[in-house]
Amino acid sequence: MSAGPGTGSRFPSWAADPSGEGFSWAQAVGGWRGAVESVLPGAVFVVLFVLTRDLRVCLAASAGTAVVFCLARLAQRQSLTQAASGLAGVAIGVVWAALSGRGENYFAWGLVTASAFAAGLLATVAARRPAVALAVGFAWGLPASWRTDVALAPLRRRCLALTWVWAGMFLIRLGVQWPLWHAGAVAQLGVAKLVLGLPLFAVVCWLTWAGLRPFASLAHAGDRTDDRGDEAGPGSRGRIPGTRPTGS
Repeated sequence: MSAGPGTGSRFPSWAADPSGEGFSWAQAVGGWRGAVESVLPGAVFVVLFVLTRDLRVCLAASAGTAVVFCLARLAQRQSLTQAASGLAGVAIGVVWAALSGRGENYFAWGLVTASAFAAGLLATVAARRPAVALAVGFAWGLPASWRTDVALAPLRRRCLALTWVWAGMFLIRLGVQWPLWHAGAVAQLGVAKLVLGLPLFAVVCWLTWAGLRPFASLAHAGDRTDDRGDEAGPGSRGRIPGTRPTGS
């Protein structure tokens, strides 16, 4: 089952179509190269900080590593999206740490973004529009009626639970990293950042895939609904094939 144009194609295949044979860990972290581009600048900073305690050397080496990744992408005429986003994050951390003279502020931007994502996800729960439900509805091409369809209540509950899982990931990062940042424990903070970064992210992606897989037959049901709408009659337009009308 392929992703519909303009919907699932904007999402990783494991989310747009979880009916595949297995979960791709490599795709979840952006491939081996994407993983290296995400992890290495921070790892270089931590290792050099432990060895030298020279903040200027650590910041220069970390920034230089991120720049090299971007230049390599340019030379090979490849997409800069992941490398450039990594460079932006590193640049903010480098500037923040350099201006404050505090090594722990290299990781402060990560705390800011984790707080923002956690708050945003919790806000969608409070608004009864869980972020995962919004993403699933869009990626799978579900009609708007799926939010009230009685037959799809299990999927809505699963999306709510998975939204809590994603919020939990960011809250865990904050709960572990903020005390270390506050204590100025740069090396420990760097290790926590690495462990709770891509590895935890990949696990949450897998949990999302596993949680949505029982409902994979609904992926792009909106496309099938549009195709059958004229044949099924006016009473079934906008309803997902195989489900009951609301209130029936």
